[in-house]
Amino acid sequence: MKIKFFIFGLLLLSISIVRVSSASQLDFSWNAPKTYVHNKGTGGEVQYIIWFYNLGNTVDQPILVPIEVFLMTDTGENYLDTYYPEIMEHVAKLDVDHKEGKKYQYAAIAKGELAPKAIKHCVAMFEDVNPKARRLDIFVTGMSHFFFWRWRMIDYSYKITYEREQDYWKLIGHGMTKDTSHRSHEFESRNW
Repeated sequence: MKIKFFIFGLLLLSISIVRVSSASQLDFSWNAPKTYVHNKGTGGEVQYIIWFYNLGNTVDQPILVPIEVFLMTDTGENYLDTYYPEIMEHVAKLDVDHKEGKKYQYAAIAKGELAPKAIKHCVAMFEDVNPKARRLDIFVTGMSHFFFWRWRMIDYSYKITYEREQDYWKLIGHGMTKDTSHRSHEFESRNW
């Protein structure tokens, strides 16, 4: 009986070590989203939700990051991450870690191979988000790929939830989720 518990304990320990080593390959960090109004006070005023995040490779070998970013609001709208180079000069100044010459990528070009010990500074832009939205759910796919996508299993998303608190977005919660409601919209919008 003691041998069975010992073997079971070793099995659990080895599983947890594999999980820790896999999860630590990618460092994912982000800032609270900002609201940006382009051409404010003119007839061509456009509102954006801007969200900055970083992807870092923590190991000495390249890793593959098949990332996509998607936003849902409590008002029922869905938005795919888009990039608008014409406003990037203004948007970059919203980054709390902004410095002159910092290069930003967006999910469509950030996805793919991440070199050893490299960090990609990314921005997600969501145009014409309903100003009445009080809650934002940002879904980031491709974070769990180290196990799931290689075997064509469900790719759980990392979900980050914010609520509007006067003129800023307050973090409510975050973590891996089985919520795949964003997937149906994503596939519809890409004609898949």
